[in-house]
Amino acid sequence: MATDQTSRLIVDESAPTTSAIENELPTYRAISARAVFSVICGILASFSFAHLYFLVFAVLAVVLGVLANVAIRRHPDMLTGRGLANAGIAMGLIFGLVTSTYTAVQSFVLSREAAKFGRQYAEVFQNGSLGDILWYRLHPEMRKDKTPQQTLQEFEKAQAKERMMIEQQTAPLQSLRKRLAASKEEHFHFVDIESQGQDAGQGHEIGYFATALYEVEGPGNKEFPEKKQYALAILKGRTKGRHYEWWVEDVRFPYQPRSFSAPSKPVDDGHGHAH
Repeated sequence: MATDQTSRLIVDESAPTTSAIENELPTYRAISARAVFSVICGILASFSFAHLYFLVFAVLAVVLGVLANVAIRRHPDMLTGRGLANAGIAMGLIFGLVTSTYTAVQSFVLSREAAKFGRQYAEVFQNGSLGDILWYRLHPEMRKDKTPQQTLQEFEKAQAKERMMIEQQTAPLQSLRKRLAASKEEHFHFVDIESQGQDAGQGHEIGYFATALYEVEGPGNKEFPEKKQYALAILKGRTKGRHYEWWVEDVRFPYQPRSFSAPSKPVDDGHGHAH
């Protein structure tokens, strides 16, 4: 009896000792690659304030983070990284929503301010003199020290070569004025802002552009038989405090609505030469 109890005691003690060692060995789990890329994309999304192109990374951060969490829930014994995935999702949502909201508000304000100037320019074009119209083509810095009358005098006194160049540039404008002058029943009014955005062609100054659509309506004549035509004013602007200052860069007449395409900016080779 004593011998049996002793042997039974040795067997019972050996079994739990082996099981405890096995349970203490940790199970290896890999960090989800999608969770890591979600965080990286979330960090890159912070640059969306500088350029809207980076909003793509905000979307990727959210998508990859969600996919990472799904994979971790399905394979909890193989994958980890839920914290990284949630961080990527949070950054993607924050930077994406803030940038989108700011861009939408800025676009609304820019369009509203451009429309305000567009209506003002329509009134000047309908009832003002050629000097008034030419004055609105000047940059705000140049308008400070000049009156519309002085602008017209400079235009009339310009040398033949320079004046010919100006007349070529303002040919659509002159054609539009000619139609409006043909009859008092001809009306020129602002319709809408077709497009607006930042202008990359104003050097170091942050600039903006807008295209204002106008409708010309009246009885017409032999030279302008159509009763309704459209014109487009290409506006350039800059911020001054909380307001915008605008000037008219070009006028296109006749114009087909929604046919304007902004010219591409020449690529600089780094030595001041554009291609």
